[in-house]
Amino acid sequence: MNCKEAVEKLYFYLDGEVLTEEERRALEEHLNLCRACCQRYEFEKLLWNLVRQNGQRESVPQTLIMRIENVLARF
Repeated sequence: MNCKEAVEKLYFYLDGEVLTEEERRALEEHLNLCRACCQRYEFEKLLWNLVRQNGQRESVPQTLIMRIENVLARF
């Protein structure tokens, strides 16, 4: 696995979304060998945890939800 492939799989890995056993193992091996990707993983993991912890305290305004849904509907 190269760095581009690792970054593409990183968010699925952090979200606990399904990676095949081979993909998961390849990503973990890459993270163990590549310092840059490992640092990115640690940063993204920290950010993911902060968003998850702080996001549970605040409610999202309905207008923001509607704006996001409108943007997503364009794709």
